Amino acid sequence: MKAHSPISIRHKLQSLSLFLVLTTSILGMATTLLFSLRMEYQNLDRNLMNSAQVLAQSPDVADFLARRADSSVLTHYLNGTISRVQDIDAIVVADHNGVIQYCPDPAFVGTVYPDADTLTVLQGEMTEVDTGAGISGAEHRALAAVQDLDGSLLGFVSVGIGVRSVHQIVLDTVGCFSILPFLAAGVALVLSRNLSSSIKEALLGYEPDAFRQMFHQREDILETLEEGIIAIDKNADVIYVNPAGLHLLNAQRLSDVLGRPLKELYPDTLLPRLLTTGKPEYNVHLQHVPGSKAALSDRMPIWEDDQIVGAVAIFQDRTEATAMAEELTGVRHLVEAMRAYTHEFINKLHIILGMIQLGQVDQAEQYILDISQIHHQSVSRVMNQIEDTAVAALLVGKTSRAAELGINLHLDPRSTLSAGGRFLPSGVLVTILGNLIENATESLDRSTWKQKEIAVSIREKPDSLLLCVEDTGPGILPELLPFIFEPNVSTKGEGHGIGLSRIRELVNLYHGQIRVESEPKSGTAFFLSFQMPEEENGEQEQTPNA
Repeated sequence: MKAHSPISIRHKLQSLSLFLVLTTSILGMATTLLFSLRMEYQNLDRNLMNSAQVLAQSPDVADFLARRADSSVLTHYLNGTISRVQDIDAIVVADHNGVIQYCPDPAFVGTVYPDADTLTVLQGEMTEVDTGAGISGAEHRALAAVQDLDGSLLGFVSVGIGVRSVHQIVLDTVGCFSILPFLAAGVALVLSRNLSSSIKEALLGYEPDAFRQMFHQREDILETLEEGIIAIDKNADVIYVNPAGLHLLNAQRLSDVLGRPLKELYPDTLLPRLLTTGKPEYNVHLQHVPGSKAALSDRMPIWEDDQIVGAVAIFQDRTEATAMAEELTGVRHLVEAMRAYTHEFINKLHIILGMIQLGQVDQAEQYILDISQIHHQSVSRVMNQIEDTAVAALLVGKTSRAAELGINLHLDPRSTLSAGGRFLPSGVLVTILGNLIENATESLDRSTWKQKEIAVSIREKPDSLLLCVEDTGPGILPELLPFIFEPNVSTKGEGHGIGLSRIRELVNLYHGQIRVESEPKSGTAFFLSFQMPEEENGEQEQTPNA
């Protein structure tokens, strides 16, 4: 058995529009028809009453009933009136006893007017309108009393129209309105087609059914994305969020998020500012995202009719990628350290080779013993103070590299750092120190200062880690100092300025603080501090009780 295809939304809209228009039209037509019929009846009554009153006030009628005139004059007058007036079917004149004195049909003359005993015009009323039994059957009639000059009742005049004629009036009125349903159906069909076309145009040329299908497909795609998507309206209330966005906001259900101000869910968000600026923002590093340690966001305003109606943000959780990048960065710095150390070693081999070629074997032997002792002492001192192998290797390599350039890099004798990365992962620490030392080295290498020194201090305490990298370089210009951590801001010129902005991101990511002090021609010092995370403090406090 073949299944019936579901009715399309377009056909439903057309049917609904047709039904609404037809229903409205029929109700309107019925109301108008009733009003028109009522007006027709009122006009009919008014015309009949006017005709009856005019005839009742005619001297010919009064003289005839008072026996002062011959019936032939009245007959001629009334017959002419019936033939001239289209809305009058019958005129009857009766005396005060209800006996008919004039009728178009002579057979009724001398008979009693039907329902004479109930007529109010014979009981003192001047006029009356009703539907009753006339001389020729049922009729709609108006009666007017005929009075003599002294006010005495002489009789009455009845002007009537047959019920058939009334029905014809009704039929004529209904006939005038009978075409309205067909006109309404035509109008409804045109309106429904226009409505469907307008809806299709609003749906970017898609049929409603096709748009619904496409909407569900897009919805499924957005639901499966690993990137979080959050959209807000012009009031900065959340109007859409996908499952990944729920995870980033640390929420469980859509009902916990939709309709709520984004500031309540993520107080540090800057997405609402796009409602004012209207400028998209790309690759923005986010801080304090509930479900992520490292998140990157692209933000775009939503425009409609040249007005901003909302904004959308796409979040990328880069926690794992950042950790991997930091590990790779640490390896890179280790490779640079090894390269510098290798270069220094080759230079010393050349010195030894030259001494041997010159026949100064004893001097060469002493030189080897001296540099071996110096190297051993230097490396041993660093390794004794710095237990983190990667950081120690970085300092050894950077020291050798600086020595090649005539720069004295020394580690504060009070410096200490345990292995295990209690405060920062090893890769992060290598990245921060490597960038700061490299910046200081480049600054001193470009300067003409006689005294070129870099001092590194690493102080690890039970609840904090303090870092300091200080140089005797040319310093930073005062006007540049407030912007030193902004991307692409550097004293080295165009194409630099990434390192310090990256350092600030890492410091913020691990809830640290960074401060810089610098004066022209007096050097620069960077101070960084990190506190032990609260959850780890709690663990440490509980350990003795375990």
